[in-house]
Amino acid sequence: MHPYCVLLRPQHFVNSLYPRTKRYYLRAKSAAQAMLIASDDPEWLVFGVEPARMSALPPQGERSISTKNSIVA
Repeated sequence: MHPYCVLLRPQHFVNSLYPRTKRYYLRAKSAAQAMLIASDDPEWLVFGVEPARMSALPPQGERSISTKNSIVA
């Protein structure tokens, strides 16, 4: 199983230059399987998929020095 980030966009959107998107992080055997799992909601279309670059982060309450590879929510 590998981590993937699947990008989704709404089925119907108004502004085609800047569509609203959301990311769906999951583990799957392949990118194709990740896309199939993420496409379960008929209101959202799969826009793309990429390997997830997730790193272990300390709990939010801990002070830490951020690095360029850190994930910021």
